[in-house]
This record gives sequence, structure tokens and C-alpha cells, in this order.
Amino acid sequence: MNIARALRLFVLLLAAALLAGCGMFQRDTTEPPAPLPDFEAKIAPSTVWDRNTGSGTGRYYVHLEPMLHEDALYVTDADGQVTAVALEDGRPRWSTDLDVAVTGGVGGGEGIVAIGTAKGEAIALDMESGELLWRRQLSSEVMALSTVQQNRLIARTNDGRVHALDAGTGEPAWLAGRTTPALSLRGVSQPVMVPGRVVVGFDNGRVVVLGLSRGNALWETVLAMPSGRSELERMVDVDGHIEVRDGRVYAVAYQGRVAALSLSDGRTLWDREFSSYRGLAVSDDQIFITDAEDHVWALDREGGATLWQQDQLRLRRLTPPVVFGDHVVLGDYQGYLHWLDREDGSLVGRLQVDSSGVMARPIVHEDRLYVLGQGGRLAAVVPEGGRRGRWAATND
Repeated sequence: MNIARALRLFVLLLAAALLAGCGMFQRDTTEPPAPLPDFEAKIAPSTVWDRNTGSGTGRYYVHLEPMLHEDALYVTDADGQVTAVALEDGRPRWSTDLDVAVTGGVGGGEGIVAIGTAKGEAIALDMESGELLWRRQLSSEVMALSTVQQNRLIARTNDGRVHALDAGTGEPAWLAGRTTPALSLRGVSQPVMVPGRVVVGFDNGRVVVLGLSRGNALWETVLAMPSGRSELERMVDVDGHIEVRDGRVYAVAYQGRVAALSLSDGRTLWDREFSSYRGLAVSDDQIFITDAEDHVWALDREGGATLWQQDQLRLRRLTPPVVFGDHVVLGDYQGYLHWLDREDGSLVGRLQVDSSGVMARPIVHEDRLYVLGQGGRLAAVVPEGGRRGRWAATND
């Protein structure tokens, strides 16, 4: 090695050492999640049953939600194990291992259970037996699937397209879509079926209602417009749970607005600035939203005015909220379910259901809450007085 090369090597090593040394003294400015808050418990939630349904999401960042249909829940893990369990006691009815990387689901109804894969397939199983009915190759990674209506199953793919499929055969019925921005949030909102129409949120900050028979756009409303210099600042998305109730569409955008829209023509009935990628829940007179920093809000349903805000769960990676009786319930990254009083947002109860975390929106049915954890634990929960202990878990 000559002197010049040796000198260059010494300078490079010295620079690397100095940079590493500087890093040692830099403070980590990332804000940690809020610790579990103290509160006065007013209810004692407990599990009625819980069940292992597979590997959960594993090492993948995918948003998988169970589907409730009549007296059963249908669940998939990220490795393609699809399971049907009885609502009453959690006993498995069937389990099918498809051995595929699942990125969307569960959707279906009218006799089928549907999932979507990382390789762009929509797959349908028989709801009664779990037998394979059909597979259909779509344009890209399948991120969400709708319920079935008028023999139509709607699939949302990662390239911004909306595929309408014949639920019985998987044959394509129509294709629609919008341009996907250069940078968007991971995931999409589940298409929402209403009679003769489907409501879809897009990565460009728009809510669109399409006709179910032909896929024609009936109306389109902008909830977020890109602004700022960087791609991050300009990122907008309608990624969270959308609700349709009493002739209104309630939706919220990331770095945009929350709004009540007329289902018939898309008119904005009210709106206000907001940022969320979790979505919202609607009760008779309130709207509940988890914002982008995991503050929980209650808004007046008629005009959007703030009723209360709960910030004790900040950055705990909350699920979308659900309304459960007199409470609002949310899951978090450590697998806790948090019960909030609907009237003032105060914390009144807590229960851990899966230490791997909860990302999927809980499902409310009658007097129970059904929750799927990231580790694959599916639990039936009641506000208090469950038949089994708080930390109990079966090994089935």
C-alpha cells in the first residue's frame, strides 16, 4: 500500500470514528408511547373464551380483520391459515391452510369467505366447509375485501384499483380506480357496501361512490389536498374505517378533514380539519375518532363540534374505536383494550388480550366484543363477569 492510499484510508477511518462518536452523544428525540395511565376502574372486563387461530400477522405489517357472519367468525393469519370459529364458545368449525402470504381480508358473505394475497390473488372458500371455490389473479397486492352484496365482491389493490368480482365464480365484473401518489400510507380502507353502491376511500385523499352494477362514479369528494414541499408533507390518504349511517357517509383523511357527506350526491354537510389513518365510529349522536397521534376524540354528529378529547393514550398505536354500550373501546400495540366512558372520555376499564398487540378493529355483536390480536389470539370479551379469568388462555 503506498503512502497516498494509506493516508486516504486513515482519513476515512477517522471520519467514520468521529461520526460514530457524535452519534453516541446524540439524544434520541423520538417520543415514546404514553405509559399505561392510572385510573379509577368502574368496570372489570374479562374474557368469555379465547382461541389460537394461527400465527397472526407474524413479521409482516398487514391489516387483517375477522369477519362476523351469522353465528361464526372467520379469521386469517398472514401465512394463509383461514379458520371458522363458533361465536358462542370459540370452537373451530374448520381450518384451511392455503400456504400463501395474506395481505387483505377477511371479506365475503353469501356463502363465501374471501382473502387477498401479496401476489395479487383473491381467493374464495366455501363458508360451510372451508373448501377452495375459486382463485382470481388481480392487478397487484390485494389490501382489502368487502362484504358481498348483489353477488359482487369488491377487492382493493395496492395500485389504487377497485376490482368487482362475481362472488360465485371470481369472474371480473368491472374495474375502476384512481391514480396512486408517489408516497402513501401502507394499507387501504375496506370498501363499504350500501344498496346498489360501494363507498371507497383512495390514497389521493378522495372518497368515491361507485355504482355496484357497472362501476361508474356516482360522486367524488376531496377530503385532503396535498400541500407542502416534501413528499411526506404532501402525503394524504383516506385509509381508515368509513361508516355509512342514516343516509350519510362519515369519513376522515390523513392530513385532511373529517366530514359528513350526503350518500345521495356527496354534498358536504359539515367538515373540519383533522388527521387520522385509523378511522372512526358513529353512535346515535356522536362520532369517535383516533387521530394520527393516538388522541381519542368525540365529536357532535350533527355539526362536528368537539365534545371531549382523551390524550392519555398518546402514541400507543390505537385501533379504530368501536362503540360498545355506554363505552368506546380501542386496542393498542401491547394488546390492551381500553374502555372509555362515552360521555366524557374518561378511562373506566382495561384488559390485555394478546401481548403481541391489537391492530384490527374490534367487532361488537350483542353483548360481546370480539378481538383478534397480532399473535393470532381471538377473544370474546364482556365488560364484566366473564366465565374465565382475566389472563386465561387456551392452548387449542
